[in-house]
Amino acid sequence: MKKTLLVTYFFPPQIGGIENYYLNLCANLPSDKIVVLTQENSNTDEFDNQQNYKIHRTNFFGGFLSPRWRHLKGKIKKIKEEEGIEQIIFGHFHPLNILGNYLDLPYYIFVHGTDVKQVRHSLWQRIIFKKVYNDCKKIVANSNYIASEVESIVKDKNKVIVIHPGINYQMFSQKSDQIESKRRELNFKSTDLIILSMGRLVKQKNFQTIIKLFPDLLIDFPNLKYIIAGDGPERDQLMKLVYNLGLKNNIKFVGRVDNNDHSKKVYYQLADLFVSVSSIAEGFGITYLEAQASGLPIVASRIGGSSEAVASNQTGILVDPNDLGQIKEAVHELLNNNNKRQEYAVAGQKRALDKFDWPQQVNKIKEIL
Repeated sequence: MKKTLLVTYFFPPQIGGIENYYLNLCANLPSDKIVVLTQENSNTDEFDNQQNYKIHRTNFFGGFLSPRWRHLKGKIKKIKEEEGIEQIIFGHFHPLNILGNYLDLPYYIFVHGTDVKQVRHSLWQRIIFKKVYNDCKKIVANSNYIASEVESIVKDKNKVIVIHPGINYQMFSQKSDQIESKRRELNFKSTDLIILSMGRLVKQKNFQTIIKLFPDLLIDFPNLKYIIAGDGPERDQLMKLVYNLGLKNNIKFVGRVDNNDHSKKVYYQLADLFVSVSSIAEGFGITYLEAQASGLPIVASRIGGSSEAVASNQTGILVDPNDLGQIKEAVHELLNNNNKRQEYAVAGQKRALDKFDWPQQVNKIKEIL
């Protein structure tokens, strides 16, 4: 593998799916072959010093979020000389990728979902996307769904490779010794059935749909509880909805959970069912892999890359996110059938290990670099 510079705005200690992706990618690449250039943020020194590879930080954008083209070009050239960089990975599509044409280095672009979708709504971004597609070595898509989105824009597929994200299987599958203490902390009983959802609290994630279904579900499952892990602009509205429906003793908001926070694993292992029914198509869905590695059956959206992350009627049930009846039926079916939950849990863990464990996914990436 040639010495590679990863240029990405999204990197820990920021929290998110893409940030988690690059944290694991870099951790599984040879430390002397990867260097990172990412956004400057406060309180990053401790995190950066804990990594065994070099991290450079700078401000990617100036006033009004305008890209600092000249600054970034100079920064990358300086890192190239200092670190002996031989190639570049741009960690997501952005018009800044056009810099790759002026750096005299081969470059790759990794795409995840929203970065490709926004191209459709901007003529000048489509022009730039086609330009960088022609000039880059490869585009690595995180799902077949996103690969098809790329192909529909550039009218070509010869440079597009699909490599699904990975999962730290050992971390999520190894049983935590903090499950019962977390249960007591949440004031849950050992006989309670627990649904878990995890993600940014935004409208399109559809948390409000599960909350609205909860009163009906309680009729058949009076011991049902719901953990919502995450934070975002919809938090206050969701909490108000819970209060208005009289569900504050059944639904717990536990806030944002860091990628390396042990409690993330505990929430997965405490739950009986993972539900994530985003109303918009997502590129893939890292939380689906985390849930499967943790031994959780899943109810997921049928749209976008979710159907590649979850095996329909094997590790979970796929539903139309806009059909409340279908969502309720799927949740009810799995809550009511412990044998099926166990069957899906076992199959999910096997699938996470066999198809998505990070070392094998990184080997696929190393083959093209």
